[in-house]
Amino acid sequence: MSFRVRLLLGAFYVLTAVDLALEIPLALTVERRADSDFEAVVLGDAAILAARVSDLVGAAGGGERLRELVAESAGARTQRIVVTDAQGRIVADSDGEAALGVFYATSERPELREALFRGRIDTRRRFSETLGEDLLLVTVPVVDDGRVAGAVRFSASTAEIDAGVRSSWIRLGAVGLAVIVAGLVLTWLLAVPLGRQIRRLADASTRLGRGELDVRAPEEGPAELDTLARSFNQMATELTGSIESQREFVANASHQLRTPLTGIRLRLEAIEQEGGPAGEQAEKARAELDRLSALVDDLLALAHASSADATATTVDLGALARDAVSRWREGAEAAGKRLELRPAGRPLVWASPEDVAHVLDNLIDNALRYAPAGSEVRVETAARDGSATLVVADDGPGIPPAERDRVFERFYRGSTGRMAGPGTGLGLAIVAELVRRWDGEVRLLDAPGTRVEAVFPRAPAES
Repeated sequence: MSFRVRLLLGAFYVLTAVDLALEIPLALTVERRADSDFEAVVLGDAAILAARVSDLVGAAGGGERLRELVAESAGARTQRIVVTDAQGRIVADSDGEAALGVFYATSERPELREALFRGRIDTRRRFSETLGEDLLLVTVPVVDDGRVAGAVRFSASTAEIDAGVRSSWIRLGAVGLAVIVAGLVLTWLLAVPLGRQIRRLADASTRLGRGELDVRAPEEGPAELDTLARSFNQMATELTGSIESQREFVANASHQLRTPLTGIRLRLEAIEQEGGPAGEQAEKARAELDRLSALVDDLLALAHASSADATATTVDLGALARDAVSRWREGAEAAGKRLELRPAGRPLVWASPEDVAHVLDNLIDNALRYAPAGSEVRVETAARDGSATLVVADDGPGIPPAERDRVFERFYRGSTGRMAGPGTGLGLAIVAELVRRWDGEVRLLDAPGTRVEAVFPRAPAES
């Protein structure tokens, strides 16, 4: 997951959490406030009507005037009003659904009992199965000369209030969504330059690892990234200096070591030609000098393989393998061994041609050195998904299981190597360094004899 996506997800989580934490209490407050205001209005109307009809409930000849007042109040609020006398019988109904004189304060209407028998104002909500909606019921006792003369009950639908609350909730949700979207847009605008700076740092580190020693990261952006870029550039400068010193040492060592070794060889050969005991000792000394020369060459090759001084290009692994087999075939035949090439496809890899040729030479040299006379050494190349493989196999004694994990260590020869004669123990170590330099992998395969596989990434145009 990229940095920008992580930042956006984090911002979305925080904005959503804050938005919900603010809007849920606000939405509940809006609902309670709307219900409270609506209830206050209905209760006020009910109290006013109860006061106006207090002298009409139960009075002879007051029924007509009472019903006029009830109809007037109901028409103003589009709500049903029922008035009962002290015994709970209907004296007025704005909708005319209940007949006059019918006992209305039944157990199904406890609000009327609260008003008539206890003198309390009662407010409650109830779902009306007849109307199919919630109703607010407000019941107020009618008091005349200190006694309860009846009750007034207002039945008001809450549909309009509920719709208003839902509308408020939708507006709050829209505002919250707009805040989240604006926050995400702002986060994206901030994340883009940050992500670009991080990508530049990553690209610079990758290019530096590939050997582009002059690459530097741009020092820009927030203070933290600017400090990181400065630290990276300082590290790159120090690393470049170290590598340049190593290159200089390798170049000087190549010249300074080979020159005296060549002089010693010439003197030993001259002594050897004189014969006698001194000549015999000179011959033995020359053999040791050959070992020393081989060790110096391998150490220089290992130092070169460990440095970043190489340029990658598209390499035809099959063509290099064919050239290597041609170079080594005459020596293999002289040693009584067969060297065969088994190419498959056209594996193109992204590496240095010199490094791949060096890998081939070392692997073929090892195979010819340890394979018995009359055996076959095979060089195989193939292309696979996203990679190309190079395999050098022989019919030799193989490598004991206990030593397989150490064969790519420097100076390690193992029992088979020591039995085969003089050597430096650096051949496979150099192979491993060169293959890893180009993001490849080298390993031993399970097979009779010895089978070494080097896997390289395919060239960009082929992958």
